[in-house]
Amino acid sequence: MAAPVVRSVTPDQTVLLPGQSTSVRVDAYHPDSRLLTLSGRVSDPTGVTWDTPVRVDLSVPLTVQLTSTAPGVTVTPNATDPTRFTVTVLAGRGTVTLTATARDTAGRTGTATATLTVPLLVGMSAEKGARTQRVVAEYPGLRYMRDFGTDGGDADNLPELPPLNAGKFVDAPSAVMHVSWKDDVEQLAGWLDGLGRPIYLTWYHEPMGDVTPVAYRAAATRLAQIVAAHRNRRWVLGHGPIVTRYWLDEGRGNATDWGYPGMTHYGVDCYSRDTAAYWPVSRMFGAAFGKVRAAYPGIRLLVPEYGMSRITADTTGAGRARALQEHVTWLRQQGDVDAVAYWNNWAEFELGDPPLESTAWRNVQLG
Repeated sequence: MAAPVVRSVTPDQTVLLPGQSTSVRVDAYHPDSRLLTLSGRVSDPTGVTWDTPVRVDLSVPLTVQLTSTAPGVTVTPNATDPTRFTVTVLAGRGTVTLTATARDTAGRTGTATATLTVPLLVGMSAEKGARTQRVVAEYPGLRYMRDFGTDGGDADNLPELPPLNAGKFVDAPSAVMHVSWKDDVEQLAGWLDGLGRPIYLTWYHEPMGDVTPVAYRAAATRLAQIVAAHRNRRWVLGHGPIVTRYWLDEGRGNATDWGYPGMTHYGVDCYSRDTAAYWPVSRMFGAAFGKVRAAYPGIRLLVPEYGMSRITADTTGAGRARALQEHVTWLRQQGDVDAVAYWNNWAEFELGDPPLESTAWRNVQLG
């Protein structure tokens, strides 16, 4: 006998943001299945007879499964349709392979695959409150945002973890939030108890000059332990340090100062205040990324803050609009970069009128 055949595996959506779901249909059949049509004569109790075809279904029953070995993927069978499944992806940027298997009663199988894509997350950050609300209204497609936490008024004056039911978590519901705080790392376990959406995590962003590498690594290692042991760890897409491009490049910083066991990501805040020329990607990102990649081969990269001043000669903003597009295009070409957020908070970087630059950023968010 022949083996089953999977004709197609068809997702309703092929591009998913972290936390999103899509329906997937599997079309499968068995080559040995037959539907026979026989000629026949039937009669009713009064003796009236007529000719009618009789159909005999000799189909081979199949069991259909859909699976994935990609991390953060959940596959849920449809309760009423055995050929449909709901796939939820709770992971950062990458390609998710789905494998459909059709199995007959004799154990023979047929398979086929389909892929889903989690894209580079492009977003924007600003100060809490009115500025963030304005950004969300003006850039509705944003997919990634920073939330730095706020000091709660205790003696140490260090920002604590932000509330999950207020502030940016409410104002920007569609964004994957990248959360930072500088207070006691042990706060994290209780905070994670209420988490119900995908995030990235960093303890003490830009620690250079404020925290010793030894102290940083000890606290961040504890972060990794808390996440790994927590029941809500699935919502944490990744965690790692954040430093500045300037510190890594011009400052000749050592990326290994801040690496710790269990980290999954390394963030680099990339800015240019140059008003004479727009920097190429090699200067804006390349040198800093190169140091991180050399120190931690295979690490995932983030650009939690990104911004550049408009150069003096660019009176219309057309040049900065092109530079934004070129920079994000390059980041998309880097398979190890998960997200970038424009820092639309300070006047020197803000994308305002004329609208060429803001339009460019709205477009690259959705690219």
